[in-house]
Amino acid sequence: MTDEQAVELISQLICRGRPISLKDVTADTNLVEDLGFDSLDAAELLAAVHQETGRQLEVESVKDFQTVGGVARLLVSGGAEAAA
Repeated sequence: MTDEQAVELISQLICRGRPISLKDVTADTNLVEDLGFDSLDAAELLAAVHQETGRQLEVESVKDFQTVGGVARLLVSGGAEAAA
């Protein structure tokens, strides 16, 4: 999966069930400041990523989870492990 594909996937997952247009979500979109995410939203996004990809994201720092691009990088990088 490329970075662009990961950003697209994360963006789609964010927009599911939320009144947010896909065109308004970019790699630089801040989850808290721009989208109003709270800890429950973050947990739901992680669960959706796991369900969609079979990968469990290991979030070590809130910094990793500030933007759509940050979550996408975790998915592409070693910050995600394939489910057994």
